Amino acid sequence: MVDRIHADEGSIANILQLTVIQQMGLEAKINKSAKSLTGFNGATTVTVGTIELDIYAPPVINSQTFMVIHEISPYNGILGRPWISKINAVTSATHQKIRYPIPGGCIGQINSDQAMARKCSTQGLKKKQTNTVPPCESGRSKGSRTSRGESRSRS
Repeated sequence: MVDRIHADEGSIANILQLTVIQQMGLEAKINKSAKSLTGFNGATTVTVGTIELDIYAPPVINSQTFMVIHEISPYNGILGRPWISKINAVTSATHQKIRYPIPGGCIGQINSDQAMARKCSTQGLKKKQTNTVPPCESGRSKGSRTSRGESRSRS
């Protein structure tokens, strides 16, 4: 079982950290292929490869392809639209729940650990704050560069 998984309807890929794969002893099963992933914030990450894994959402089991990355993140993985649509799930960020149909006409439900979700959000915010570039000053200083790289001086 892997904890700290984020379900994200905005993600077009399922993603797992390389360290998780290593801890499971499945590193040899990674299909090595470098691909570029770009987040909504424009940050780009290169994948280590892909791996096929079974996802168990009681009582439903299905196979999913995960992109494997070697990046620091508060989450061990992201379950994106491929998994969400495969099990016909409905996610609710407000209620921190995922509901999906199961055989026999019943509804399965996955509940978030709210304390862990807060911890992951806090870690993510701390990471963003340390990686942010300070906003540009409204006035330019003497001898500053323009966006095209030209030198401009004030008279």
